[in-house]
Amino acid sequence: MERNDFIKSLGLGIALVCTGSCLSGCGSKGSDPQPNNPGGNGPAPGTTANVDLSTQLLTVGASLTVNGILFIRIAAGNAVGSFAVTQAVCPHQGGALSWIQANNYIQCGLHASRYTSAGAILAQPNDGGTTSALKVYTPTISGNTLSVNV
Repeated sequence: MERNDFIKSLGLGIALVCTGSCLSGCGSKGSDPQPNNPGGNGPAPGTTANVDLSTQLLTVGASLTVNGILFIRIAAGNAVGSFAVTQAVCPHQGGALSWIQANNYIQCGLHASRYTSAGAILAQPNDGGTTSALKVYTPTISGNTLSVNV
């Protein structure tokens, strides 16, 4: 084999390897706008969470996460309407959600998605992805115990 033929065949082989690597790296991720959703769907069905209102969530703006459920006191009194209850994990990529009382919204600690206390989207994630509304749960109150059954 002559030197020119060897270099041409070597160059063609390298080009094929590089093209294959590029194509596999640029493959489709499907139509799901939520590329990696580890646990972002909320707590499993059958999950129960209880809050003792005599010692927890005492002031308006207080929040607490129990068993993947975020409890927020949004008004005074111990009526069901005094509380908002949502999933505690962001639907985008599973980041922890926190109540930001000063701004009156729920925010993801991972990509800063923001939601109302009723679960509606206020701001999409700052990583260019998209999120969906939070799951909202209806609590019950018995005595001093605020409960949610998923």
